[in-house]
Amino acid sequence: MYSALVLIEAGKNGVPSSEAVVRTLAALVPAAIEGVVRDVALAVRQPSDDFVRIADHAGCALVTGETELLRRSFDALKEPRLVVLRAGRVPERAFVGELADLAAYRASASALLLDAPDGWLTRIAPGLARPSGVVAPRSLLRSDAESVRGIARALPSPAILKARMIGDA
Repeated sequence: MYSALVLIEAGKNGVPSSEAVVRTLAALVPAAIEGVVRDVALAVRQPSDDFVRIADHAGCALVTGETELLRRSFDALKEPRLVVLRAGRVPERAFVGELADLAAYRASASALLLDAPDGWLTRIAPGLARPSGVVAPRSLLRSDAESVRGIARALPSPAILKARMIGDA
C-alpha cells in the first residue's frame, strides 16, 4: 500500500489550475478503491482558497509553506512507500495495475512516471521525457528537493513505468 503526495509546483504555464489539480486527484481514486493508495496529501508553497477547498472536499491533507515543504509533506503521510505526482498531470489507466504490481513484487524498488512523448525526440527516446511522478520507499526520497524532477534525480537507478503522465500543466 502507498501514500500519495500531489505536489503543486509552478511550471512553464504557472501554477496548475484548480481543475488540473482535481484531475490529478481523481486519477488516484481507482488506486484507493483497489486498496493500493491509503491516503493522499496536497502540497503547495502558497495556497489559494481553491486548493484549500479541494483538499477539504477530497478529504486529504493540505501541506503549505515556503520552507521544508516536502519534509513536512512526507511526515503527513502514513505509509512507508510513497507516490509523488506533479499536479496537473494525470497517470494513464495502466498506472494502478503497475503500482499494485510494484507493491506486490518489488516493494523496495523505486520507479518513475514520465510525461507522454510530446515531440519527435521523446517519441524516438521516451526515456528522455520529463519525470512527473515518482514511486519509492520513503527512505529513498530526498526531502530537500524542490520538485518532482529533483526527487527523481536523486533516486538510485529507478525503473521506468510503462504508464505515462498526460495533461496540460
